[in-house]
Amino acid sequence: MNPFEYIKNLEHHAYFIQSFTDSVEKLKLYLSEKFDISHAQNPDFYHERFEVLGIDESRKLKESHLSKSFAAGGKRIFIIEASGITHEAQNSLLKMFEEPNADSHFFLIMPSAEVLLPTLRSRLLIIKNEEESGGTKAIMDAEKFMKLSKKDKVAFVDEIAKDISDEKANKSDAQEFLAALEFVVYKKEGLKNTKGLKAILKARDYMNDRSPSIKQLLEYVAMSV
Repeated sequence: MNPFEYIKNLEHHAYFIQSFTDSVEKLKLYLSEKFDISHAQNPDFYHERFEVLGIDESRKLKESHLSKSFAAGGKRIFIIEASGITHEAQNSLLKMFEEPNADSHFFLIMPSAEVLLPTLRSRLLIIKNEEESGGTKAIMDAEKFMKLSKKDKVAFVDEIAKDISDEKANKSDAQEFLAALEFVVYKKEGLKNTKGLKAILKARDYMNDRSPSIKQLLEYVAMSV
């Protein structure tokens, strides 16, 4: 099934797309073929890519959203790609996603919805490519990690950090691992492992900073769960 079929008739105004291979290009193609909305030389088509979407970027996005559509009765499309997003930016975008202009449609594309605040996530229609979600591998890695000794846990996360440093992976891989780890810890131990869950949540929060110490954050989690 084409994951974008959930868009249907653009009846929703705010979508979250868990990024997958060529997700942006496939979304643009779907909008063009399904709704005759082209991104080429279209002043009503906005597409930006951020490493971390912060408060300044969110304010600029809100300002762009206030403009009227250039074409009478046209649709304004906003595609926002980001590896991370700060809590300040999320809070800033809440009202826009809840009460957007009638002609505006937002597509927030990120590695995982787990980094979103519940208040923002509840305003978005979540779209995943089930065939390429990657969630199964992340869960398997988290389950393997939980069976290790403290020493081996540190070695495990140091390898993740090294791959990111060597550009064999990126920050989103660490975010996916932490999201999967939270799921596994809660599923296996519930709230008994309060220390571990709090450490994971703190690490995931700091992971949204512009220049987080990924190795330090992962090691902190490894020593806490």
